[in-house]
Amino acid sequence: MIRRPPGRAPESPAVVLALPAIERLTHAIAAETEDLAAGRPAACELHSQRKAQGLFELNRLIPALQEATGDERLRAALAEFNAALEANKRALGVQLKAATAVAEIIARAIRDGQSDGTYTDRTWRGFEE
Repeated sequence: MIRRPPGRAPESPAVVLALPAIERLTHAIAAETEDLAAGRPAACELHSQRKAQGLFELNRLIPALQEATGDERLRAALAEFNAALEANKRALGVQLKAATAVAEIIARAIRDGQSDGTYTDRTWRGFEE
């Protein structure tokens, strides 16, 4: 049996259910961020599934949590969750920029490889310089 400190208001059942759900979701997001930051191949399907399950759990609890906005543990857990989301957003942004750069290089190489130079002005540029 868990005892709460004297003088502390009892936690709402929604907070009791939400705290572990927020913690699981925070860990899932942090694991994806760590994989991205370490350059490891990210298990996108696994990360996506874990995040979707966590968000599903949290969304189901939102109506009941609206009355518990003053709970300090809930606020702390949500602040940690928000920080994990921001770090994940930055890591995914870097990953997206890198993927875009590689895609542009590949697309340019394909375009250049498909052209025999007949209809470009590159041939004439050499004579002008």
